[in-house]
Amino acid sequence: MKIALIQMQMAMDKMTNLKRAMENIEDACLNGAELVLFPEAQLTPFFPQYPSAMLEGMGIHKTAFAIPEDDERIQSFADKAKEKEIYLSPNFYVETREGKLFDRSYFMDPNGEILGTSEMVNIYSAENFFEKDYYDPSETGFQVFDTPNGRIGIVICFDRHLAESVRSCALQGAQLVLIPSANVKNEPLDVFEAELQGQAFENNVFIAMCNRVGQEDGMDFAGESLVIDPEGQVIAKAGDKEENLLVDLDLGQAIRSRNQRPYLSYVRPSSAVYHMAGDFTDPTVPSPESLYLAMADYDKGDPKRIQHFTKVWTYARLIGRGEKLSAEEQTILETAAIVHDIGIHKAEKDFGSSDGKLQEKLGPGEAEKLLKSLLYPPRIIERVCYLVGHHHTYDGIEGRDYQILVEADFLVNIYEDELPKQAIETAYQKIFRTETGKRLFRQMYPQTEED
Repeated sequence: MKIALIQMQMAMDKMTNLKRAMENIEDACLNGAELVLFPEAQLTPFFPQYPSAMLEGMGIHKTAFAIPEDDERIQSFADKAKEKEIYLSPNFYVETREGKLFDRSYFMDPNGEILGTSEMVNIYSAENFFEKDYYDPSETGFQVFDTPNGRIGIVICFDRHLAESVRSCALQGAQLVLIPSANVKNEPLDVFEAELQGQAFENNVFIAMCNRVGQEDGMDFAGESLVIDPEGQVIAKAGDKEENLLVDLDLGQAIRSRNQRPYLSYVRPSSAVYHMAGDFTDPTVPSPESLYLAMADYDKGDPKRIQHFTKVWTYARLIGRGEKLSAEEQTILETAAIVHDIGIHKAEKDFGSSDGKLQEKLGPGEAEKLLKSLLYPPRIIERVCYLVGHHHTYDGIEGRDYQILVEADFLVNIYEDELPKQAIETAYQKIFRTETGKRLFRQMYPQTEED
């Protein structure tokens, strides 16, 4: 994944900063950027350098620097992400409909969708950084977003100084942590850099920090945006002038690093300690989106098979969550759902048949090769291969992951195979055991319900 850190100097007015941000996106895309990160508070001068009471005494209310959360300027970034087919992470001072004021980063995908937002969690206050005067603390904690390239988290400026921030993202599976920042030259930048190197190393994660540049009244912003790899090595660093820093990253390196140096496996995750927005995610396992794309490549040119495993995965995901599977059970279930029919092509090629028992025989070997290539840990591969090798066997079902996989596959096969009414009811009576699976079944086939 090629990322661009847009190291900008901010003008006094929002529209000038917006225009220059768009120009920088264009430039980054010409150089192959797939994800673009901006500094903190990119549409305004750095107003928190002044106590809010001082500005209010001059007739300037703090909301003058904010933009509404439904502002068209936010949408303009989403539109640009769609136009350029890239991920964007801009940072704005935002006022919500409820009157809350947040230092907020956005994460936008290549379809122009806002996948989510992340606000500053811990609000700092010191000379030139009177941030408590302006920012409300996040109500949702540290956020991580799934992409086909890997999981990406966001930590905003001061939060990075508290070790729980990057650790929270890593515990949610982040392979890359983005940090929009506003560091100045009279701060201990060498210590700040070492701090991030330590966090990247401890959490086996890439860190990309994008900083402001330029003189703004009493503040001289330092630049020196940087990217650090999961071994704690600085792999790219900008100077102290405006610059677009572009870096190619292999996010799989984070997973390889965690398998070699599994520090995170010894952490006892707590949402209260780590302000985790999502559930604990095994950081040694690739994202399901990564596996999905790999499986789609495996089935390339066969839309029927791709559609089938997409639907089975969706139902398995819904049932697993409805039945409150543990994080590891859910990971195994979703992984198996994506690859469950991987033996079909080999069966058709070698034997001219897609018989279910042939799939069970040939599928595990194919699944093992694919999962190993994506760096899945052995314990996950072993159970997934067992499920692939038994997903057409309905006697002696053992384990909730096995039961749910079979139910999800049946929900899709009943429709695709256009089974008659009596066969549908027989499948319900013999196969379905989970409450969530039964509910999904009856939503589709209420007419088969017994009087």
